[in-house]
Amino acid sequence: MRRVVSIWLPTWRTDRLRQCGDAPETGALVVAGSDGRKQVVVSVDAEAHGLGLRPGMPLAHARTLVPDIAVRPVDPAAEEQALLRLATWCLRYSPLVAPDPPDGLWIEIAGSAHLFGGETRLLADVTRRLRQQGFAAHAAVADTPGAAHALARFAEPPRVPEKIAALPIEALRLPPGTLEALHLLGFDRIGPLEA
Repeated sequence: MRRVVSIWLPTWRTDRLRQCGDAPETGALVVAGSDGRKQVVVSVDAEAHGLGLRPGMPLAHARTLVPDIAVRPVDPAAEEQALLRLATWCLRYSPLVAPDPPDGLWIEIAGSAHLFGGETRLLADVTRRLRQQGFAAHAAVADTPGAAHALARFAEPPRVPEKIAALPIEALRLPPGTLEALHLLGFDRIGPLEA
């Protein structure tokens, strides 16, 4: 039976910058990119999030709310290379790993979970080691990549699998327009949509 781990790195962009020394060690940090003609916040660290900054907000608005935030430009090539290196590091858990851009990893553990004392211990080990390296991490395991992806990002706590039906429809990784239409039709959870 197939068993897939999805690892979500919610503050990947800011964590990566801090790990490679391209950002201050403390203080609120955001990564910004362009959205047409304006600069927008692409990613925030935990401190910036706590100050009310969110991805998608205009950078000018973020600077108004928190004038002393550190801002770094988005660097997709460097992020992709770093995520690939992190996926290579995950080969300790299985020979089948892959990056899940922009902020995740996949690990197929069907034949290797027993080497770590089972799935629960493997998930605890990988998230603990990633946190020790300075990366916020949530992980979940399921029979399919989509279910693991949804559980890692939307289940509370993310390591404990729960019924997919209770998760929000955003867990389905649908295009924004489709999600908006489903919300207009009254669908907020996967269960009623599935029925």
